[in-house]
Amino acid sequence: MKTTTLSDLIKKLNSFATDNYWELGKFLVEKVMPIARKQGMFEEEVLKEISSQPGIKFPYAMLKQCQQFYTYYPEVNKLPLPEIFYFDLATKVQESAKRREYEKLALKYHWTISELRKKIHGDEVTQREMERTKYGFDLKERNVWSFDLPDLRFGKSGFKGRIPGQIIANALFYYTEPGSVVVDPFAGSGTLGDVIDVLPYFADRKYRLYDIEPIDPRIKQHDVLKMGIPEESESVDYLFLDPPTEFYSAQTAAGVEEDPSVAMADFLLKFKGLVRESHRVLKASGRVSVIAEPAFTSKGYLDFPFELTKLFAEHNFEPTGKIYLPRRSGGGPSRLVSAETRKQLVSECRELQTFQKVG
Repeated sequence: MKTTTLSDLIKKLNSFATDNYWELGKFLVEKVMPIARKQGMFEEEVLKEISSQPGIKFPYAMLKQCQQFYTYYPEVNKLPLPEIFYFDLATKVQESAKRREYEKLALKYHWTISELRKKIHGDEVTQREMERTKYGFDLKERNVWSFDLPDLRFGKSGFKGRIPGQIIANALFYYTEPGSVVVDPFAGSGTLGDVIDVLPYFADRKYRLYDIEPIDPRIKQHDVLKMGIPEESESVDYLFLDPPTEFYSAQTAAGVEEDPSVAMADFLLKFKGLVRESHRVLKASGRVSVIAEPAFTSKGYLDFPFELTKLFAEHNFEPTGKIYLPRRSGGGPSRLVSAETRKQLVSECRELQTFQKVG
């Protein structure tokens, strides 16, 4: 009797209709996941592996949603509302009690699917406003942190490489504790310092800022690549690393595309020292967050975030979080033309990876 392999199931999965969410979810949960677990693969890893296969028509996000749909509602055909209601509840509402509440309201008031979606969205906006009032910033509860505009209170307007201060505020919320010593070796315009200085919630955090070209009196001049992180060993609770975009570039300063192997070698050379220094200055169980981004070239794809994960693992760190940071930018038409002529993708999503020092 032939043994069914994961690759066999992936081929069969591609035969599903793109709108048959529940059946696709059932196939993933009952057929794919058991075999994947036997091979020692985690669910997230499996879904990413499937979506990356040549010819697969299902993106990762859809596979994840279908898996959630079937997991939460394995007997959807016996439930009183149309199937699309439960798909939205499964993919947009995390708490089971909240899903049941929305279901009761939809039945009681005979909502359309549009009315359900409006209610869910309205509650999300209200919740964000309540959290903002409580903490002083837009607290995110999911692993995609997208902000329409940078909060004007954090960082200096027009500064090249400035990231929304809301990203740093959320990182401090999830990865630091009261009294934590926080260090930013690529401080830029001092956004991290602004977040801690402005928001009372973080008033008990202590911070130190460094940059090769400081433009703020709180920032000390220091070249971390040449001289390391100027902190005593095992003295820091949290490091926030937002290196310049050149770290993840596959182009020379003149804008000429480099060979991917050369670009990767340069990236690893820069980061090996940073990772070693991170391990040295962090306390036991201290954390470091790094903003990384992949690069697409005409000669190959450079998965810098993946290489970072391997590098930190080699230096006795374990991953504790991965956040996706979509870019907010215009210029869509010109990029479409560029993609049409060059057939080359452009990265529109960075990752905030967080690692914890083991021991």
